[in-house]
Amino acid sequence: MIHISLSPNLEIDDVWLSLKWLFSPFRWSDQKSQEKLKSKLFTLFPQAKAIFLLNSGRSALMLGIKTLNLPKNSKIFLQSFTCSVVPNSILWNQLVPQYIDISKTDYNLNPKLLPRNPTAKALIVQHTFGQPAKLEEIVEYCQKNKLYLIEDCAHSLGATYRGKTIGTFGDFAILTFGRDKVISSVFGGALIINNENLVKPMENLYRNLSYPPTFWTFQQLLHPSITYLAKKTYHLYLGKVILSLAQKAKLISKAVYPKEYLHQVPKVFPSRLPEPLADLASHQLLKLNRFNHCRQQIALYYQKNLHHPLITKPKWNPEGIYLRYTILLNQPEKLKSYLKNHGIIIEKRHWYTQPITPSDNLSLINYQKGQCPIAEEVCQQCLNLPTNPTMTIKEAKYITKLINQWQP
Repeated sequence: MIHISLSPNLEIDDVWLSLKWLFSPFRWSDQKSQEKLKSKLFTLFPQAKAIFLLNSGRSALMLGIKTLNLPKNSKIFLQSFTCSVVPNSILWNQLVPQYIDISKTDYNLNPKLLPRNPTAKALIVQHTFGQPAKLEEIVEYCQKNKLYLIEDCAHSLGATYRGKTIGTFGDFAILTFGRDKVISSVFGGALIINNENLVKPMENLYRNLSYPPTFWTFQQLLHPSITYLAKKTYHLYLGKVILSLAQKAKLISKAVYPKEYLHQVPKVFPSRLPEPLADLASHQLLKLNRFNHCRQQIALYYQKNLHHPLITKPKWNPEGIYLRYTILLNQPEKLKSYLKNHGIIIEKRHWYTQPITPSDNLSLINYQKGQCPIAEEVCQQCLNLPTNPTMTIKEAKYITKLINQWQP
């Protein structure tokens, strides 16, 4: 059985490491793992003027935007077809998200749709599913119009654009170490500052940050072992029961908090990254090249061997890392159900069923229906195929064969 979103990076050594920290609370006040993680990130981003470790990517984005010190109600460009935590981070700073439609070929912001005389003060570029955005045009636009450029690298750690590392083009970049991202510490993130003028403001903000509550860290450390057990028993239905009971007992937390649906800031954000989670992220960072190579090989297999006449494949980009391999088709739920019957579990609310997902009321995040027609069309047609680093080419062949044989 293959799961696309149930901690797809999780390996047994991650489980043992989380248990080790779970039973060593006396070490949680250390900072050795945080320094080790920062050192590894500086190796990946040697141009960075400063790196700050936070408890999530949304914390990094919230604080990064705050360092820009923009006037209240200033506009920030961002693409539709994104996660709600991105516009929420803008709204939480009393600023206004302004959406730009995407390109169907890479699911990224289409720079040709950017207005000639922008009133916005900044632009957030997302490298969707690990495919690099059209950075040359975007960087030129921001420089010409004096916009801050923010890189959202939640999907793209390790990807490059024309040989240069993603995350090195903007004034700052954010990383996410969420449970279903490129590397995982269950929750976690980092702010990579490339603009020296933003370092001091961020240092002032960071100085006043605390760590999350101890119980919150405890929940994240329980997540790997509970999830690992659930995945191993999912085919017996026991896995569903384990996850449901663990969530009801609040032994593990959800990726998105209920308050975020109402666009309120949950108390746990923003916070510093706890020592145990820094060690989990540092441990997974050692696997980054292997993980991304695996994702690329599986995506390339899909690219070469998927031949169903009703499916549109994305444009291939050898510099992408393919956190997901996203195909387009009419009524994707039919294929999703078919795959589930054959042991392939796609996300319950996959990326992205709405132009901004998840959200119960798009108007609250300044999005009006019809605003980005390409993104709205893609939301109705997209289906993410797994590229999990724990998968094998044999499993990718099985999925490909199933799809090619599918008769809707």
